Amino acid sequence: GWAEGAPAATATLPGPPPEDVRAEPRTRPGAGGGDQPPPPPVAPAPTPPGGSRRRWRIAVAAALVIAVAGGGAAVATLRPDPTRQAGEAPRTAGPAQSAGPSGAATPAATPSAEQGLGGKPGASPSASTGNTPGFAGTRLTLPGASIGVQNGESFGQALSRSDRTFGKLRMARVFFPGLPPAWNGSRADVVDRTVVVSFKASPQDINSGKYDSRLSSWFASIPREHNVYWSYFHEPEDDVERGAFTTAAYRTAWKRVAGLANRAGNPKLINTLILMCWTLDPKSGRSFDAFYPGGDVIETLGWDCYNWGAKWKRYAPPQEIYGEMISKSKALGKPWGVAETGSDLVPGDSGSGRANWIRSMTGFLNGQRPEFVAYYNQVVSQGDFRLLDQPSIQAWKSFCVA
Repeated sequence: GWAEGAPAATATLPGPPPEDVRAEPRTRPGAGGGDQPPPPPVAPAPTPPGGSRRRWRIAVAAALVIAVAGGGAAVATLRPDPTRQAGEAPRTAGPAQSAGPSGAATPAATPSAEQGLGGKPGASPSASTGNTPGFAGTRLTLPGASIGVQNGESFGQALSRSDRTFGKLRMARVFFPGLPPAWNGSRADVVDRTVVVSFKASPQDINSGKYDSRLSSWFASIPREHNVYWSYFHEPEDDVERGAFTTAAYRTAWKRVAGLANRAGNPKLINTLILMCWTLDPKSGRSFDAFYPGGDVIETLGWDCYNWGAKWKRYAPPQEIYGEMISKSKALGKPWGVAETGSDLVPGDSGSGRANWIRSMTGFLNGQRPEFVAYYNQVVSQGDFRLLDQPSIQAWKSFCVA
């Protein structure tokens, strides 16, 4: 999946990003069943720990930021339980397509630029979004980006460059195309911000118990200072379609990995399923339920939704791109976030058209109150989504610093 809504720059919130506030535990998801073809033989799954847990988070999603002349003041409220925050159900929904990574997943620690893309568009043109000023109002979510490493720089240097360009990102989207390395010193080990991190290993290997020890150690090593939205095998749809594994095996593997995460007893670990928005489009021929391990396993839904400017030759309205996934998240009663989004340039646009689209997109999504919104600031074979022109940079920055 892939996409955009609203208007005049507001006050910058200085200092570190909103912090997470830990409270009493919240019930952890457990295991569930499946209805697809039988998966490969499965080793005994880890048993999730008993008891319950609950997270309280500072709600940029419910925050009120007040700029005071001569000195800044920030007021925020706590959101005790984010289980229903998808916002109003969209009135219409249109194409939201994506293309996932190709090739079998093998344990590795260095992601490529194409890990985690999303989008095979098939939309008919409609009116482009009109001119809108910079982001205005109270930002109600965590803005961030995928971090593209350039010119031999380290991941830390790339993150610092992104902060200089867009203002300090409140969340970072991190990809591991294989098994994750040790947390300390890895690209996921960022300071003072939320992390959305995904990793991959074949469901067959996961279900055999081959990586239980390694993943248990990884989950146990993750600190408790900030929320970590972790995802097993994001965008599995294309892999299933090419026969790498079945949806039944995928759901079973998800339940197993979630059990390992639960054993860590870390209330800041958030089980997050990341799928393409395109999967919700009837034209995809896919079934969301086939990939969903169950509401007792998944805590948050992550979505990859894009605007295909070069192919569509337009910037689609945000409702068209994000509407279906917001409705689906709300129907399931799950918090949700945009794990990837962006647009390449429409032919002939030097950046001002995309900047208008970004402002429209951020205003729309902000009003729906997602957990996070990550811009996919990278170039891949399917398109160049990098924000290199000043109008686009300033449009995303106005949202990040609001």
